[in-house]
Amino acid sequence: MSDRLEGLLPDPDAIPASGPGPALVVFDFDGTLAEQRGSWGLLYRLFGVEPDGVDRTDAYWDGDLSFQSWCEGNVADWRERGVTASHLRRAAEAIKLTEGAGDLLETLSAGDVPFGVLSSGVLDLMARIETHDPAFIVSNEILYEDGVPVDVRAHVGPDDKGELLRRLCAAVDVDSEDVVYVGDSHSDVEAFEVAGTAVLFDPDDRIEEDQYDLVDHLQTRRDLAELVDVIPVPGPPSSGHET
Repeated sequence: MSDRLEGLLPDPDAIPASGPGPALVVFDFDGTLAEQRGSWGLLYRLFGVEPDGVDRTDAYWDGDLSFQSWCEGNVADWRERGVTASHLRRAAEAIKLTEGAGDLLETLSAGDVPFGVLSSGVLDLMARIETHDPAFIVSNEILYEDGVPVDVRAHVGPDDKGELLRRLCAAVDVDSEDVVYVGDSHSDVEAFEVAGTAVLFDPDDRIEEDQYDLVDHLQTRRDLAELVDVIPVPGPPSSGHET
């Protein structure tokens, strides 16, 4: 994992000194900022490789494949089906953000609260988040030659988010106790253990009962805008004049 974040870590200057709000808000992507629960599974279906993808996923969870090998197998399947970078771009254009996502991100920006994304999904599908100017997006990068997917940099596996969140905090000199992490699934549990405030958003059915003990706030309604009541976002500065 020593070089897994190389080139992806935010510039420390992008994270301002801690103010009245949280020092940093970190979001999962699939199932949290985005409606679909899994980027890889979505691409399996779009590209017609779901049976092989499911078999490979079973092999990964059985311990027969590394995450890097699992990712490489997925990309090889796409390539055999004639998938190109333009297909990934069109898939990204079709991604729907969760209700309230844009409003919440705009509220954080207006309050000068830095935010970013830590996802075990596919970076190519996160173009809609990039328009909101996050401090960072750390996910898995598809590599291309002449528009053809040839490899992948597997930065974030399902069990990596806790360690990666620690490294992100260290890189930008932020105390993890001042971090809010928002996620929806079992792959977010390690990050819940690290963040000072853990928000479980519309959880999927893979969250085990005892893992709820790590959660500071459970949001069951699928509207991210409601988290403005959970994440302390500073209001506009006072003019200093009383009326």
